[in-house]
Amino acid sequence: MKKNLILLTFLASIGTLCFSQDKEAKDPFDLSASSSKIEELGVITKAAVDELEIRARSLFNEEKYEDAIPVLEEYSKKANWLANMLAATLDPYYGASYDDRKDYPYKKIQPLIPLETMANEYKSKRNIAIAMRGECLLKIGNKKEAIPVLLNALDLIDIDNETWWQRTRNNLLSIIEVKI
Repeated sequence: MKKNLILLTFLASIGTLCFSQDKEAKDPFDLSASSSKIEELGVITKAAVDELEIRARSLFNEEKYEDAIPVLEEYSKKANWLANMLAATLDPYYGASYDDRKDYPYKKIQPLIPLETMANEYKSKRNIAIAMRGECLLKIGNKKEAIPVLLNALDLIDIDNETWWQRTRNNLLSIIEVKI
């Protein structure tokens, strides 16, 4: 019994040590991740991402699959980055302790709800753009490239988006020649 208590205390202290080291591991002055995203994608705006969506959808709907592929890739990356930046505006709230969040006045958080909604919408748009890109790759006969894109889309698509779930699933199943 005493050995079990000592072992349990030891494991708990190691877990605490690992957790505290993990928290300390993040350098608050390391801006490299954000800087590299800006270097890769530029400074993006909601309006620019929305324009890119219109262009990507237009090419896709016109069945200009070769032209749509790079536009869909750019759009999905920029929609993702926009969603991440929108979500980051809520980090102080979600990073707070449970008690602090519980005590935070609802009337102060209520005006921020549209930001979370918008972030989720852009994540959903990203998911659809990835699925569209996979479909374009399939349509031009590039099955090897289509498979990982379709798998990624299926991993990201929400259960509520039955249209793109089914469409993407069927695209993948057609490549692997499975009929249901």
